[in-house]
Amino acid sequence: MIRIPLICSLLIAAALLACAPANAPAREDVLTSATANLIMPRYEALAASMNNISGAADALCASPSQPALDDAQQSWRDARAQWLRSQALWFGPVMERRSRSLVDWAPIEPDAIEERIQAGAITPSDAREFLPSTQRGLGAIEYLLFQPDALQTLSAVPNRCAYITALATTATTETNAVLSEWNGASGDREGGYAAYFDGSAENSLLSKSALNDLVRISVFMSRSISDMRLGKALGVDGQIPDLIALNAGAANNAAQDIRNQILGMQDAYLGASDLSGDAATLGVTDLVRGISPDADDRMRAAFDAALAAASALQEPLPQTLADDPAPATAAYNAVKELQIRLNTEVVSLLDITVGFADTDGDGG
Repeated sequence: MIRIPLICSLLIAAALLACAPANAPAREDVLTSATANLIMPRYEALAASMNNISGAADALCASPSQPALDDAQQSWRDARAQWLRSQALWFGPVMERRSRSLVDWAPIEPDAIEERIQAGAITPSDAREFLPSTQRGLGAIEYLLFQPDALQTLSAVPNRCAYITALATTATTETNAVLSEWNGASGDREGGYAAYFDGSAENSLLSKSALNDLVRISVFMSRSISDMRLGKALGVDGQIPDLIALNAGAANNAAQDIRNQILGMQDAYLGASDLSGDAATLGVTDLVRGISPDADDRMRAAFDAALAAASALQEPLPQTLADDPAPATAAYNAVKELQIRLNTEVVSLLDITVGFADTDGDGG
């Protein structure tokens, strides 16, 4: 074996030793930076956006009007964006609490939602304890807020407003609870999950396990977007095209959902986002670059291409895809390339254990 006086990382897939420059960051430093500059700001923004939609729903129901409905709809879009952009960070409290079942599940059951509304008024406690996932969360709120006659039915149909506010309150309570467990305000981990994740607590998650979480979720997400959504909708590999796989709702937000998911994966790779400001950050990108600058360049280019392709998708996505599948095909190919690079180069270079992720499948 050739001995080189540099820090080396074992490449499992290639069974080789790859050398990292002496100034490459330690994994612990990357985790500390990602926690402070990405994870905590994202969960704070998510909780704030849910608080906003809850307030907007209350205002709409207190005094129904078109401006109030417009505000509630925009608050929904903002909350949905934060939720999906957080998906690449779905580890720790959000998974332990099974938050997705309370905040945003797909698909929903519109007929069952209507039946439940007709059955009587519902409280936030009812929504949390008794409603199935397919009848609550952002998907159910979307269905109720974005109907063409939403403003009229809110006033004319008893219990409709109570249903919306109960769902909004439930989602808000849950995302605030997740944030509290991260920052240590609740939960049974001293210092909160943030200290457990970044290694600053006395009893911490191993840095290898934490880095696995920061990378592997994106592997599953990219496969879900390419194969289970765009691929199925396009009928890739001889499948019968299935536009339902896009999970497009009444808000016509499916293309934006995909873009936000890709942005979230890019955030996880860079260790920073639009919320980081001017903070000096470290991310997975720095670890990859310390081993292979070319691999990091390819990874960044793959994110750029996937985002460009997703941004070219037009709403309503099921209709525009059916009319002209070329943009969706380009997006499928770009996200598939992103998945391949994540699942081969990044996973191999950093010795990541992919395993199984509960986020596999649709994140909306």
